[in-house]
Amino acid sequence: MKPNKTITGLSMLAMITALAGCGGTNSGTGGVNGQSDAPGTPVVNTSPATLKVYVSNSSITDEDLNTLIVAPLKKKFPQISVEPIRQGKGTTIAELVAAGQPPDLIYTNNMDIGTYKMLDLLEDITPLMKKHQVNLERFDSAMLASAKSDKGELYGLPFFAHFSALYYNKNIFDKFGVPYPKDGMTWEDAIEVAKKVSRLDNGVEYRGLDPDTIARMAMPLSLTYVDSKTNRAVVNTDGWRTIFTTAKEIWSIPHNRPEKLNSFQARNWFMKDQTIAMLPYNNLLNIGLEEATKLGLNWDLAQYPSFKEKPNLYNHVDSQLFLIAKTSKYKDQAAQFLSVMSSDEVQMQSAKTTARLSSLKNPEMKKALGADMPFLKGKNLQSIFKSTSPTAPEFSQYNSLGRDLVFKSFEEYMNGKDLNTALREAEDKVNKRVEANAVK
Repeated sequence: MKPNKTITGLSMLAMITALAGCGGTNSGTGGVNGQSDAPGTPVVNTSPATLKVYVSNSSITDEDLNTLIVAPLKKKFPQISVEPIRQGKGTTIAELVAAGQPPDLIYTNNMDIGTYKMLDLLEDITPLMKKHQVNLERFDSAMLASAKSDKGELYGLPFFAHFSALYYNKNIFDKFGVPYPKDGMTWEDAIEVAKKVSRLDNGVEYRGLDPDTIARMAMPLSLTYVDSKTNRAVVNTDGWRTIFTTAKEIWSIPHNRPEKLNSFQARNWFMKDQTIAMLPYNNLLNIGLEEATKLGLNWDLAQYPSFKEKPNLYNHVDSQLFLIAKTSKYKDQAAQFLSVMSSDEVQMQSAKTTARLSSLKNPEMKKALGADMPFLKGKNLQSIFKSTSPTAPEFSQYNSLGRDLVFKSFEEYMNGKDLNTALREAEDKVNKRVEANAVK
């Protein structure tokens, strides 16, 4: 198995100190090999190290990784190199662990922490952050909580979190003379708008509203498939009844049902095919939307639709984290990596140039969102901040085992099966799968 090409020369000369609560920075030079020169200065390990960073998803490109983290890292700590290893055939985290090649850092979503806990790769890094004077008070509390266990163990630090918005194709609304979506809509409101623009016109089927998957729709209600404490299914619930019935109402609108349900293709239909009028989705501002704009997509965004009982909420905290593996031989250097990743400088650059929602609670980060991205000029970006994220639930290490089973049960419900029967059968199937895969 061949890991990805090493990014060399990424290292650090002087450690970034912990930033004060007001957002200021202090520079200090530490001693050699983990010894601090003076009180109040952070530890700096000057030993050379190559940090293997496992990248489990596509929410960060190689270009962004280099620009936002590797380059600043090189300036601060030139003795540290970074070797990214992207998930793929032969390089899944389980395969790397089995081969005795676990990474030093793991880039992943907070919903997947259970996978790494199951592989016994995580431990509480709070003492390590204290040693390196990484000020945890600077972080948004909900985002920081997404990197913790229910016992308060901190496994890593959040880089950014996804927001959600209602993207809409202005050309479709103009074509059919329908007013654009507004901020503050409920799902019921969005469904009524969708009925007005879902139609077949000159051989082209325009679909008014596509929520992508029921998994995405469930996030504002903080629903899971498996309870984190009991490892039992939590599917036959009022929350999932709401999702099933709302999604069925959306996809039952004439001319609004996709060929395949829950296919994760809605963003392509919106940006490439340009046949979706409204797309409730997470942050697309740095994932293809600029290119789609060049190809003629005339779009804007509005506030994400709310459930009536949960006004002004979008997806639960959906953060991208850098976790430090407990097996790493370079934990000090990994902590230095996190200090650079979470610095005001890197977080501001990320907000301005990639429109990522910063993990820091500094309000200036929100004001800077997309500031250096010309194609966003004039867009209704303020609508993003009219909603907030509920706290992310604790995810069972078996949670991912439930998704496809719940998707299948929803499809059966769409095709006529009784709602209670579909949910009861889904719960039974999830429990049986968890039992079959339980760690002995």
